[in-house]
Amino acid sequence: MNKITQYRVDDRPDPDSVDDDLDQKDSKVYQPNVPKEKTGLKIAIIVIIGLLLIGGLTYYIGHKPTKPKGHISSQKIIQVTPNNTSSPDVKYVSNGNDLNLSFSYPQNWSVAPPTNDNKNDNTITLTSPLSTVINADNTSVVGKIIIQVRPGTDTINELNNNTPITALASAQIAYSQPTANQTSYPFISYVHFSNGSKASGAFEEVIITGGISFALGQSISAEYLSGLDPIISASFYQCATQSCIGTSQSLLSINSNTWQNTSIFKQVLTTLESFQLN
Repeated sequence: MNKITQYRVDDRPDPDSVDDDLDQKDSKVYQPNVPKEKTGLKIAIIVIIGLLLIGGLTYYIGHKPTKPKGHISSQKIIQVTPNNTSSPDVKYVSNGNDLNLSFSYPQNWSVAPPTNDNKNDNTITLTSPLSTVINADNTSVVGKIIIQVRPGTDTINELNNNTPITALASAQIAYSQPTANQTSYPFISYVHFSNGSKASGAFEEVIITGGISFALGQSISAEYLSGLDPIISASFYQCATQSCIGTSQSLLSINSNTWQNTSIFKQVLTTLESFQLN
């Protein structure tokens, strides 16, 4: 016969106490426990990333392009007149027997002999200021132009050397105020010398050839032009120094584009077209 166990009220288990014990056990079971090894790994990764960022920044600063320091070149500086600079024209009068003529030229050019002082028919020489131009090889260089007005008794000596030919076919220009003693539309011829540029269409001198015209690539000599009176020409020179004389100058080769579109050469053509022959 089973014996019934009897409890006193104070000996019975407290239901609330049992629930609290269970909750405490449950909380111990689900509380996350992060291993110390994983925490150390995270710290190590953060440190490595930081070092990489610092290293990258240091490399960028160390290899950042620096501005080049100023360099003083030993090359001589040549002062030039800007191509867009215009100069008022002044009139020149030659009062010789052969060179009895007048023309206009830019004021910033030099001329010799002085106006109204050429009774002996000396060669008139006009010299341009130095100017930056594009040569026939498409290079920017410093150059100058010399216009010469020679009496008909002179010889065009430069045409007796360096195998001159015409770089372009002769073209007609128009004198702005021709007299009765001159043709209104003379030819201008473009002369190329063998010691000039090898570029196609290059030339180093222009000559007013009057009523004589030349085809492209035709040989041209002083003998062909022996009847010119006066002899009006413009020669082009490339400058190595400010003085641009003697060995410091050489032939300047240009092409038709530079001739037609550069200010200094436009001045040359305007001067040539201004001649009045008495």
